[in-house]
Amino acid sequence: MRTEEEKSNLIGIALILFAVVLLSVMDGAMKHLIESGLSVVQILAVRSWIVVPLLLLWLPWAGGLSALKTSRIGLHLVRVVVGFGAPFFFFNSLKYLPLADATVIFFGSSFIMTALSVPILKEKVGAHRWTAIGIGFIGIAIAANPAGEVFNVGAFYSLGASLSYSLMMLITRLMGRGEGTFKMVFFFHVWIGLASTALVASGLGGVTFHPIDMAVSMDALGGILVVTVLVIGGHVCLMRAFTMAPVGLLAPFEYSAILWSALIGYLVWADVPEMNFWGGALLVVTSGVYLVHRENKLRKRDGAGAGDDVSAGVGPLPAPVPSSVRSEAD
Repeated sequence: MRTEEEKSNLIGIALILFAVVLLSVMDGAMKHLIESGLSVVQILAVRSWIVVPLLLLWLPWAGGLSALKTSRIGLHLVRVVVGFGAPFFFFNSLKYLPLADATVIFFGSSFIMTALSVPILKEKVGAHRWTAIGIGFIGIAIAANPAGEVFNVGAFYSLGASLSYSLMMLITRLMGRGEGTFKMVFFFHVWIGLASTALVASGLGGVTFHPIDMAVSMDALGGILVVTVLVIGGHVCLMRAFTMAPVGLLAPFEYSAILWSALIGYLVWADVPEMNFWGGALLVVTSGVYLVHRENKLRKRDGAGAGDDVSAGVGPLPAPVPSSVRSEAD
């Protein structure tokens, strides 16, 4: 007989695996939309204006207008400006990279967050985690195959997305628990919608302004609606999963996104990852899982000694892959 905790953990694992599938399919759909001629900012603009009315409908259950009150409007704005780069850079990377390559490189966000927690959050990171960070970046370099194309522009886009997402999550940590999830998601989508619409209207978003650019075709709108449904479904499953089971148990399952992105890339675009990709991905996954394990160990240890990591750092926060960029930041 399984205990209630074991049942809850199994449900959490099932939910996060399903969320990863939804969000991996969403990434594939985004790549298809971009290759069909839509710009990233067009998609972000239309999608934000689909999501915002849905959030407004949910507002009464989130606490009403009081749920939007904040004394940190400046930090919210900084968070949006920094976080905009996450979906913008990641989805632009899909123009140049196979889906699996972009996914593996974006996993670097967990290493960047841990490293930047030192200067930004004044946290201490010991030799164990610095070693894991170094090995993780080596894995990214191997997976990106610099010997083949010397880090094409897509790799830099994906790394830029990792950096943007990492900074956004660190700013979220700085804001503390006083700012609720609904508030952060609402402000993010409103301002992303405004910024994306302004970029499209000004012609700076990768398209020349024309009324059709703003409205997009019915086929494209249908594709964006599908993407939006996948994002919402994935986000709901992620949130529910992390209420059912511990982060340390669930985080490793997020790396299944690498397998799904490789499968989708093969089925849709006939992309076949080379051996260097799998070797690099193995280093990235191993290092990322170790960071989660190390942080959980430190969180449970009272009065950590001075020998290694003293505080819990940031580590791979929930959904540090495209699953995060695709859920809230998206």
